[in-house]
Amino acid sequence: MSSSYLPHRLHEGPGALRSEHDPASETKPSDAEEIGPGVSGHEGSASPSLTGRGVLLAWILSIGLHIGGLGATLLVVFPFVGTQKEAPPSALARVVGDVDAVAPPPSQITELPQQSAAPDALDRLFRPDATRAAEAIEQLSGTSVQKQPELSIVGIVAGGGDIARGGLTLGGGAGPEFFGLGATAPGVRTIVFVVDRSGSMVGTFAAVRAELKRSISALRRSQKFHVIFFNSSDPVENPPMRPVNAVDANKREFFEFLQNVTPGGGTRPERAMRRALALEPDLIYFLSDGLFEAELLDRLDEWNRTRRTKIYTIAYLDQSGRKLLESIARQHGGEFKFVTDDELP
Repeated sequence: MSSSYLPHRLHEGPGALRSEHDPASETKPSDAEEIGPGVSGHEGSASPSLTGRGVLLAWILSIGLHIGGLGATLLVVFPFVGTQKEAPPSALARVVGDVDAVAPPPSQITELPQQSAAPDALDRLFRPDATRAAEAIEQLSGTSVQKQPELSIVGIVAGGGDIARGGLTLGGGAGPEFFGLGATAPGVRTIVFVVDRSGSMVGTFAAVRAELKRSISALRRSQKFHVIFFNSSDPVENPPMRPVNAVDANKREFFEFLQNVTPGGGTRPERAMRRALALEPDLIYFLSDGLFEAELLDRLDEWNRTRRTKIYTIAYLDQSGRKLLESIARQHGGEFKFVTDDELP
């Protein structure tokens, strides 16, 4: 090799000289290349690679976090509940009450233990049986219970009294009463009074007022009433112009209205009776002190063709219309009465 060639190679740098004279430098990678670009001395940045031990630690940490989160979720959804002590079995007792009450489901009935069961244990279970309830009431009250063959509402009633606190009254028992009529009509729920207020009633109308107040005061709360006064003018009705329940508030309202009703005019009951039958009551009290047109008989037969409504008639102090009133009562399943001066309240 000539001396002119060597200086030229030295000028290119030590690396060039090593590659010229060290064959191993052509096949063995440098230390920087073996470590990787992230730790080399060259400029630039890259994410460091995890070794096998780092990967294992990352997996263990991830699994631990997932297990902890799952446990916390389970505690929220299914909170820990302590062991509840079982309540001692309730003793069953005989129940006497409203037979319409709903019996508890079988799952809520506690059975008596076998060893302590009394001979009449089965009889202690409440059953909505009409006969058993009536017998129990009879034993408690010491009075006999009369069985009603027909009831307007399905249920049990002793003496036909009110059994519901809200005013519901079963049928049966004595009927309403107006001047001594109506007690033979049990189960009546809607009553309409059709009362004469013609001029001939001026001297005795106060007695009619008093009897109306007494009769309506005695009505049960589940019954309904309405009053229509007639003369030769348009009929006069108590508000609200329809039958209302005989509760205290409605009774007081009627009594106030009654004080303003005065007699006068002639005797024409046709429009009042037609209006009363249109309300479809169970019973009508028809009171008059005078004579009226006989054609009313035919009209009533047309308006009450099915005889759904019973008509009780009263001849008040005057017998001039007695025959017509008797015929009306007979044809429409009612009763007739003539009221004398001695019977006035």
